[in-house]
Amino acid sequence: MRQTGPRFEVASVQQSKEEQQQQQTFILLLFFLHYTSLFVSTLTLFSVVLGNGVPVAVRRLGEGGEQRYKEFAAEVMAIGKVKHPNVVRLRAYYWAHDEKLLISDFISNGNLAHALRGRNGQPSTNLSWSTRLRIAKGTARGLAYLHECSPRKFVHGDIKPSNILLDNDFQPYISDFGLNRLISITGNNPSTGGFMGGALPYMNSSQNERTNNYKAPEARVPGCRTTQKWDVYSFGVVLLEILTGRSPESSPTTSTSMEVPDLVRWVRKGFDQESPLSEMVDPSLLQEVRVKKEVLAVFHVALSCTEEDPEARPRMKTVCENLDKIGT
Repeated sequence: MRQTGPRFEVASVQQSKEEQQQQQTFILLLFFLHYTSLFVSTLTLFSVVLGNGVPVAVRRLGEGGEQRYKEFAAEVMAIGKVKHPNVVRLRAYYWAHDEKLLISDFISNGNLAHALRGRNGQPSTNLSWSTRLRIAKGTARGLAYLHECSPRKFVHGDIKPSNILLDNDFQPYISDFGLNRLISITGNNPSTGGFMGGALPYMNSSQNERTNNYKAPEARVPGCRTTQKWDVYSFGVVLLEILTGRSPESSPTTSTSMEVPDLVRWVRKGFDQESPLSEMVDPSLLQEVRVKKEVLAVFHVALSCTEEDPEARPRMKTVCENLDKIGT
């Protein structure tokens, strides 16, 4: 197939003056990356420091989708319009017949999965209750924005701890929304988990995170229509993990199973049997006695999010409002 030359577009609109000045930098960076030996076949994601000292994350989508440029460009431009303090910002993209690249903000402190579980043999971060609550609230705000205020009222479709990136102040950033759609256009299907915004693939899904355990029961049925209530359920499971310190993936469900994850069933059983809160909450939080009322309130929010009936789950806007009332 004859190449007509690479195409490039900045993936944001209504840019500020500062962002417009960065546009030429992004163009030069993307052309440089494409035409140098940095791109070996196994390299999919890395960070690059711009001339002004600002680091960015570069995601390689690879070949494919040559006939679907307009569709790809429209999708990226819609994603690029999303501007929220708790969502990773997509800055630019590069399109050529043999390469597709994305540039996003770089988030430096790993992700929530690492903070809760540790990584590469390192212990988990001892997150205080105030930090956990901040992460929960920020994630809820970002997700509510995607649902209510983004150009296409996005459904993320893959909310899980490895897609919640953290900065050095433990502010959360939702990563990878819209990525599955872009991958489907290009025809590639690499494992995902914090790819937009991070320096390295944060999770190998086949080894670490069983994504199905964060999915709503109805989302595991092939051909089921995507809805925002999928994200609400996934967020509820993440909340339960933040509260209990337990991963929902110990007993993975099959891709077509409607079974509720063990973590959700275990917490519901504990509340039904009126078990002491100390038996369910993360042991590292037990010394923070003063927050018992707040912890209990977040448990109730999480349980409302993980109702089996999608219609019984609240909208993320309501979830966000309920969380914002806690600890204020």
